[in-house]
Amino acid sequence: MMNDLMNGVRNAVNPKRVMQELLDFKAGEFALIAVMLLAQIISFVFAGSYGAADWIGLISGICIVFNLILVDRGRLTNYLWGFLGCATWLWVAVMNHLVGDIFSQIFYVIMQFVGVYVWQRQLDRQKNADSSKTEEVKARNITWWQALLAVVFTVAVYLIVVFTSHATGGVQIWLDGTLLPLGIIGQVLMTYGYRSQWIAWLLLDVIKVVIWWNQLAAGGPGAMSMFVLQVVMLVNGFYGTWVWFHKDNVISEAASKQSQSDASNTSVAAAKA
Repeated sequence: MMNDLMNGVRNAVNPKRVMQELLDFKAGEFALIAVMLLAQIISFVFAGSYGAADWIGLISGICIVFNLILVDRGRLTNYLWGFLGCATWLWVAVMNHLVGDIFSQIFYVIMQFVGVYVWQRQLDRQKNADSSKTEEVKARNITWWQALLAVVFTVAVYLIVVFTSHATGGVQIWLDGTLLPLGIIGQVLMTYGYRSQWIAWLLLDVIKVVIWWNQLAAGGPGAMSMFVLQVVMLVNGFYGTWVWFHKDNVISEAASKQSQSDASNTSVAAAKA
């Protein structure tokens, strides 16, 4: 287990792999990245507030943008950006006294390491099973009993978080209380490669847009950058949903292109011989 985890961490933070996966996108994905990054920077500049929370919010937003697009593609290096984004987001959540968001970000930070371990093992299994050279995790379908269990778990955790948030003086407790249970379900389903993760992410993104809009209206620290980030995440959520529900086709096409390339190289080598 430790060997798989350390191997996954090394691959996720490997500078060569990080750069390779950041540059290996389609034209439309580069455009999406540019729009998301531009939205973060413009919102930061026009907010007119440059305190510590605002700078941390900007850094978090930039890291999350790269994390999102790499998750869309099922790339292992998403966990490097996810860790950086969640760690800085946690700081901003503490400054805004969002108890549910604080719990959520602590959970996300821990799950980055779990995700690295599981995805590395999955990538290794894919390579051993079909000799595929793709570095993208394949998508899976959830069963009806897993979906039922997820719903029951979400409701139970929601009630616990609302009670805790109320007792500790949290704000927006009814909305804020949804963040941890939906985040847990989304993160666990993502970790194990289930398409249904995007149902949880889309619900979560809509609720976060409302929460951070309220924080922005109340003058919360770093709220402008975080609000724009939520809008960006919601837009990406729709794109990610489309990619993952068509993921097998994307992977098979990529594998087919790689096979054709290998076959062409072999033919050229044979001709030269």
